[in-house]
Amino acid sequence: MEAQTPYLRLLAAGSNARGQLANGSDDDSHTFKECRFINCIEGTPPPNAVGILQLATGANHTLALLEFSDGRRELWGCGDGRKGQLGPEYMGQLTEFTPINMPLYKTYTSQGYTCCLIAAAWETSYLVLKLPSRPDVVISMGSNDFGALGVGTKQATATPAVVLFDHLAIEGRSINPSELVVESIVAGPRHVVLHVRAILSSEHILIGWGLARHGQLGDTKIVNYDRPHIISLDISPDPMQTCSLGLQHTVVCHQSGRTTAFGSNKKGQLHRMDSWGHVRQVGCTWNGTYLLRADNENTLLSTGSNAHGQLGRESRVEENGVTVGPAEFALSHDGKSPSLNSFACGSEHVIAAISPFGSSDMEVWGWGWNEHGNLGLDHTDDVPKPIKIWPAEGHALEGRITRIWAGNGTSWILLQT
Repeated sequence: MEAQTPYLRLLAAGSNARGQLANGSDDDSHTFKECRFINCIEGTPPPNAVGILQLATGANHTLALLEFSDGRRELWGCGDGRKGQLGPEYMGQLTEFTPINMPLYKTYTSQGYTCCLIAAAWETSYLVLKLPSRPDVVISMGSNDFGALGVGTKQATATPAVVLFDHLAIEGRSINPSELVVESIVAGPRHVVLHVRAILSSEHILIGWGLARHGQLGDTKIVNYDRPHIISLDISPDPMQTCSLGLQHTVVCHQSGRTTAFGSNKKGQLHRMDSWGHVRQVGCTWNGTYLLRADNENTLLSTGSNAHGQLGRESRVEENGVTVGPAEFALSHDGKSPSLNSFACGSEHVIAAISPFGSSDMEVWGWGWNEHGNLGLDHTDDVPKPIKIWPAEGHALEGRITRIWAGNGTSWILLQT
């Protein structure tokens, strides 16, 4: 018997000035609404879509990497395209998710390449294309502010370009770019970091470009790097597991569960980052850092700015004016903590997928900055401690929560039935 294709619904709430929520309008949404996909039944992704592998958000644009039942993947986008961040075909505004098929992308997909990774900075987009036995390809498109495209300063912003790595060297030794495998790509508003692995030497390398003056790319010697730059952090002995970028800082979670952080500490966002172990996920708001620990209670530690309640707890200030502590989730009636499965950081708000103690049901909780209604609570007041935001009262939509994402004043929930 043929397996039935899962039924997906993507929900979004929050800032929508350029249609980046894909709900058919450009008005902010203070509640979670279903996203639209062009030429599809309202509220549903394209036929035979079985998942959304990645979702990336810029200032006012969104990219989604869809997977289909036959194994193929497609890149869809919506929102602001005025800087070329949705490719040269869409230089205006899209209020529904639309397939992104610019000529440079087609050149590689026609050869058999598949889009495997995506990321988005403020007004810039990044794609990583892969084909077995061929070199990985990194494409950037959109604004080149602070060197965000990674292709030098002369690049016309509306023209997608391939990012080159042939100028890089480690201790005077040239790197063969055809031997580099891109393991991950992560973008903050103004800088981007790649984790790459050299096939022959098995070296693990961090490469970045964009705004650098706060040390978020490893040093403060240069205001910004407009081409790929090797970050001076040797991760080969303890490779990177995950990475997250704030506005001016970078946090790396190693496979051992320890963390390394660099960049601005103006808001205390790097405070005691080297003193924790057993970390399984890291996240950054613009001015904060969050660590999900692999302990019995899946503790979520937070530090940095709490101007909008985004630390999810009371600010018990230490001597230096900075505090590190766990986000305070409401306990069950018998005093038990919920199980925290994963979390996502937006610009200054956080959402988390949790299971109440003793339950296999999943809920989404959120807290922090809520000016655009991005917590989906039908109001715009900031929320200082975690509260349940989904399932929402009075909402008839059913489905198992499979993924969550957070962006610049936006929150996203993927449901599957």
